[in-house]
Amino acid sequence: MKKVFKSNKILRRGFTLLEMVLVIAIMLIMSTYLYSSFKVVNYSHLKVAVVNDMHDYASLTLHAIENHLLNATSIGEGQSIKLSGDSSKVLINEVDALPGFQQYHVGGTTAKWFLTMSFTCDKESKTVTVVLTMKDNAEPDSGVAYTDQITVYCACCRPDTFDDYSGSELGFTTDPIPLTV
Repeated sequence: MKKVFKSNKILRRGFTLLEMVLVIAIMLIMSTYLYSSFKVVNYSHLKVAVVNDMHDYASLTLHAIENHLLNATSIGEGQSIKLSGDSSKVLINEVDALPGFQQYHVGGTTAKWFLTMSFTCDKESKTVTVVLTMKDNAEPDSGVAYTDQITVYCACCRPDTFDDYSGSELGFTTDPIPLTV
């Protein structure tokens, strides 16, 4: 005697159209979340990179200014420390303070950063305080992006050659100090 089993189940292989549509819909929803999170992370990374570059530029520029002022014998007139005409870089004696530092540009020729600089000289303590403020031209409404300052003690300056001064441009001389016998 032979047993014959009849099965009502149909053996199927593969996915139905409904299952495929559901998987694709779930993948589309997840990809939008994934894309938006990557976009936010990438944007924040770019902002951090710009602020780091601003920090590097400000720090190096202030050290260059400090090196010149440490050797100054008078404050007030002579050589100059000032901003360029478009306020994109610091000039010491009409030469770029950091000649090898390439600044980003927004669009065509607009520099990435807009700089402001102020000097405050105190005759009594023979110190010069320099404040360098940078603003991002790519986002002009964002306000100040970075500020750094130094205070330099001008040991070689005599009080009679040190002017009390406050402004955006500073003059100084580095003449040798005359020896008195």
